[in-house]
Amino acid sequence: MAKPGRLPREEQTLPPNIQKALAARASGSNWNEAAEVGKITPVNLRKWRKHPDAAGYLQQCIQHNIEDANSYIADHAPALAARLVELGLDRTTRPYAAIQAIAESFKIMSNNIADRENKEELRTIKAALDRLEGGTTFDIYAESEE
Repeated sequence: MAKPGRLPREEQTLPPNIQKALAARASGSNWNEAAEVGKITPVNLRKWRKHPDAAGYLQQCIQHNIEDANSYIADHAPALAARLVELGLDRTTRPYAAIQAIAESFKIMSNNIADRENKEELRTIKAALDRLEGGTTFDIYAESEE
């Protein structure tokens, strides 16, 4: 129950310290560590966790972390690919590790080829739809990837 003159927790916006605590939780901290980041007690953070906006904010933070991780991996993809090939071709690499590196290399190539073929097929379908509808269709996902 809210103190007299104060809005109930559910009607307030998420304060910045609670947002920091939830972001820490999304980054892998446990609830106690996240509460420390927000400079609140774990009990208070658990109460804020029930706020109507808390779950959505937490998911937004998790999605942001995933996007950051994907960007980091993409930035280092050439070096990772070089290392993978190096491991697969190195005669001193244990056979089980070499087999795994070689298999992963072929799987990556296969996925990339399938992705390229799917994109081309989608372009063909989009062109056919444009001709049928007499206008231009927009694929919001394709526009953001290119």
